[in-house]
Amino acid sequence: MSWRALALVLTAAAASPAALAADDLYTRYFTGVDGGRPCYVRVYDDAHLKSHPKQTVRRIFIDFDVNTRSDETRKNGADDFEAGISFMLKRSSEWYGQALSCKTVRDHFECYLEADGGTFTLTPRGKALRLEVTGGPGSDIHTEGEKDFGTFGAAGGDDRVFLLPRGDRKICDAAFPK
Repeated sequence: MSWRALALVLTAAAASPAALAADDLYTRYFTGVDGGRPCYVRVYDDAHLKSHPKQTVRRIFIDFDVNTRSDETRKNGADDFEAGISFMLKRSSEWYGQALSCKTVRDHFECYLEADGGTFTLTPRGKALRLEVTGGPGSDIHTEGEKDFGTFGAAGGDDRVFLLPRGDRKICDAAFPK
């Protein structure tokens, strides 16, 4: 075996554990649960919202379907997958939602919304995902609803981190019926 071939084999072997870990994390939280259609959801009651006056989000979820992707030439995978984010604010009963693009990075997922809608990480916590708005204090998450735009995660607010347990698929499906 030539030195060049040996170097190629060693490089591939060194990269494999990271790729396997990424695939395993993606499988444990997305493709391998609930038939590849998990819904990570948090619903806050009035008592919680009254005790957190700077929180604007009433409901929030991350929605995934292994077979759904806007770019039909690609399949979802650990290195690049599409999911959805939806949320309802205290001021309205309207759902705001948008597709998001994510990738597995070590022990978490990095996600962004198109059209500068914001960035966040999803970090596994048991059977839940911890959503944290990223990008610094001036960053937030914003997307369109039927009537207006909804935002959360602004500096000084109580909407920059959420713990989203895996929940009932019906909640994700009911927000935007087909």
